[in-house]
Amino acid sequence: MRLCGHLLPVGVLLLAGPPGWAWVPNHCRPPIEAVCNFVCDCRDCSDEAQCGYHGALPAPDTPFACDFEQDSCGWRDISTSGYSWLRGRAGAERESPGPHSDHTLGTDLGWYVAVGTHRGKEVATAALRSPVLREAAPTCQLRLWHYAASGADAAELRLELTHGAETLTLWQSSGPWGPGWQELVVATGRIQGDFRMTFFATRNATHRGAVALDDVVFWGCGLPTPQAHCALGHHHCQNGACVEPHQLCDGEDNCGDSSDESPPACSHHMATDFETGLGPWSHSEGWARNRSTGGPGCPTWPRRDHSRNSARGSFLVSVAEPSAPAILSSPEFQASGSHNCSLTFYHYLHGSEDGCLQLFLQTHGPSAPQVPILLRRRHGELGAAWVRDRVDIRSEHPFQILLAGQTGPGGVVGLDDLILSDHCKPVPEVSSPAPGLLAPAPGPQPPGLQPQDFCEPGHLSCGDLCVPPEQLCDFQQQCGGGEDEQECGKGQTEVGGAPFLQALPTAGARQRLRGHSVPATVAGTTDFESPEAGGWEDASVGQLQWGRLPAQEGRGLGTDARGAVTGHFLSLQRAWGQLTAEARVLTPALGPSGPHCKLHMAYYFHSHSQGFLALVVVEGSSRELVWQAGGSSSEGWKVHTVLLGARCRPFRLEFVGLVDLDRPGQQGAGVDDVTLKDCSPTESTKEDAEVSCNFERDTCGWHTGHLTDAHWHRAKSRGPGYDHTTGQGYYMLLDPTDPPARGPGAHLLTQPQTPAAPQECLSFWYHLYGPQIGTLRLVMRQEGEAEKHLWSRSGTQGNHWHQAWATLHHQLASGAKYQLLFEGLRNGYHGSMALDDLAVRPGPCWAPDHCSFEDSACGFSSGTQGLWRRQANATGHAAWGPHTDHTTETAQGHYMVVDTSPQALPRGHVASLTSEKHRPLAQPACLTFWYHLSIHNPERHGRYAAGPRGGGCQAAGAQHHSPWRVCVAPGQRGCAG
Repeated sequence: MRLCGHLLPVGVLLLAGPPGWAWVPNHCRPPIEAVCNFVCDCRDCSDEAQCGYHGALPAPDTPFACDFEQDSCGWRDISTSGYSWLRGRAGAERESPGPHSDHTLGTDLGWYVAVGTHRGKEVATAALRSPVLREAAPTCQLRLWHYAASGADAAELRLELTHGAETLTLWQSSGPWGPGWQELVVATGRIQGDFRMTFFATRNATHRGAVALDDVVFWGCGLPTPQAHCALGHHHCQNGACVEPHQLCDGEDNCGDSSDESPPACSHHMATDFETGLGPWSHSEGWARNRSTGGPGCPTWPRRDHSRNSARGSFLVSVAEPSAPAILSSPEFQASGSHNCSLTFYHYLHGSEDGCLQLFLQTHGPSAPQVPILLRRRHGELGAAWVRDRVDIRSEHPFQILLAGQTGPGGVVGLDDLILSDHCKPVPEVSSPAPGLLAPAPGPQPPGLQPQDFCEPGHLSCGDLCVPPEQLCDFQQQCGGGEDEQECGKGQTEVGGAPFLQALPTAGARQRLRGHSVPATVAGTTDFESPEAGGWEDASVGQLQWGRLPAQEGRGLGTDARGAVTGHFLSLQRAWGQLTAEARVLTPALGPSGPHCKLHMAYYFHSHSQGFLALVVVEGSSRELVWQAGGSSSEGWKVHTVLLGARCRPFRLEFVGLVDLDRPGQQGAGVDDVTLKDCSPTESTKEDAEVSCNFERDTCGWHTGHLTDAHWHRAKSRGPGYDHTTGQGYYMLLDPTDPPARGPGAHLLTQPQTPAAPQECLSFWYHLYGPQIGTLRLVMRQEGEAEKHLWSRSGTQGNHWHQAWATLHHQLASGAKYQLLFEGLRNGYHGSMALDDLAVRPGPCWAPDHCSFEDSACGFSSGTQGLWRRQANATGHAAWGPHTDHTTETAQGHYMVVDTSPQALPRGHVASLTSEKHRPLAQPACLTFWYHLSIHNPERHGRYAAGPRGGGCQAAGAQHHSPWRVCVAPGQRGCAG
């Protein structure tokens, strides 16, 4: 940072605050190179305003963010067509195709930037560009939330970085995009000098819709500021900044002036960046040097290397077949004295859950090479970024390092910047087998290098069976010994392995289970005593990771969850990554699961206010938060149960944690004794058939859906919220103020039911109250048929309970089952909806006493001809009918209409609209309705008829000035006037 040299003497510089903020007086005028560099050089952070973010007051771990609530933070539309970016909000435009709420506030009052609907038919691109930004640190990440409406006119979304004469595509997607707001996290890497970010939305020529952005955050982008003194063991850079010891000679400019990577500091390190060749790693099988430019063009291909952070830089990629690993061998080394030989390397695993990179140590004893020892294994999807890792090796004998890369379908495994420390001493070459082509050693082959058997890749061999991948971890045992349900995040396997966290999801690795006795239970418990850890596998890319830990080494605990001093548990530990701070650990792909599926666990969590421990369900690009530790506690182990419910395959469970292990107070987080119970989709109970429910005991046969992270909860009456049954009992509540609720709606549904009669009546009580309550609707799903809309209500209905009915029509001869589903669709986050006292009885429901046709046709039918239809004229293009309804007096209101032109209704024919049966009247009642007659057909007329004798009222002729007229059945007792 050069700013203080322009303004202050060195004595004032010594008062510099925490990293990311340097103190200077107010009204400072920093040089241009200190503006928009992610460091608050002015006391009020004014030098970081309108930089695509707003600079925050100095605070540890505070990112630079823009939520668009006040302005556009300097983001500017540079589109050259009518398709452009604008700052707006959901409540500003009626019938907007954009999101109903922003991401920051979750209401229609919140702001975002969006591209509006483009009326033209040509392909067009909208571009949103940041101001000039400067000097991004190696840890810099851009996080933002984007929204693409279903059927949106965006054929492609793209994020580009322009630096000097080079433009890099950091992210590109043609969808499909999930519902609601979706998070995007992109690592920028170290950028020297000026750069810009540009977000593009390209529309195709056929669709209409909207794309929106919100909550743009630059995280970890500021370089360290000069300090008078560095902590013990830290490196003092030439510019005065301080970096940690492991950042010295790690292939990244952490100081900001490259002094931590300078030749004087790193001359004895052996670095290979693959720009001119393989260097000392000359023995390669299945690896190839490549660049981003001129690559195959697949979406998972690295868009830049790590060394130069450029599309023109070189790296290694595995070109071996998915069934065989690519092997890269080092020369023979000897560790120097008592010091470790350290290898720092950067790897890339993206595009496939089956991609795998393994690092083996091959020692050479006095007589023969030893069996390779597995030191590190990274598996699965780590994102489109280069991730740092490091291994420390201490060996009495000469050794080689083997890097084995195994690609999965559609995935890429890459390597760059292999850096050996100064304590790795090459052994003079002697006549011996070529490294990497060693003769087979006696004993078992290391995992990942074993030969395949008769099963296809990805299949599991157990006895004479080949279990396909879709039947692994599906909570239904296929193998006699239960091998297909082991290593699924829920079972225990008594087999040997490397002393670190690893899963065995591929057929080749799972072969080690053959010949071993394993538990046959599907609902096992992972106690983390086995090195395989029940299939949970770390996917962290930052300075924290999940790993098995002996209980004695636990921070302040001393035992595992069962009180065993010699036990193990899953714990947060330090790691070598440089990206996202939080640590992640996942199961293999699971499912499908049944509605009773639940996870039991023991956990401990002790952290500062910014730390957290959470459980997330990952389904494709959707991430649903299902549990979070309620708060930090030093009381030791706690137990908890999380309902996971019915989910489609594949889904994965993920523990996410963040603590500061360097702070005092024994901070840490751990998980133990994880059990998945009652998860089979065939698991059923007698309660599953209970559709009638008052929710006093439990939820009967109703369970929550998981298409979004908004959920119905069984709630107890308290304060103004009371149930309908007793006023003091339980009911089902959808509370949109619940912090995890960030989806567009929530589902409450039954298991498939067998109908008891051709017609059944469902009655229920509902509560809709609040300014942004949205819509509650009821639908029925039947096997082989489209979803049927039965009932709905929109908007606030007052702070009290209402009763509603819906008739269920079944075809008993088909034997088809049905499901009922309540869906809460919200317009924002102010208000709540509730359900109580659901009941099903044989026979149809009585016709309702009132119907406005706003939510449904109320059971009215028009016979076999189907001439009557329910419609609104919101588009202004209705072929016939009034422009507005009578109820709301707007074009959005609904009514029933029939075309009485001679072409649709020949003379002498009748278009009837018939209600369902009404309940018998205890006393006379009055019927009124509003009607409209078109001026185009004055000779046509309408007639109301009630009961078998058809008495009623009729109207004829055109109505010119007042389109809606009221009809009161004449001669009916109970009608006033």
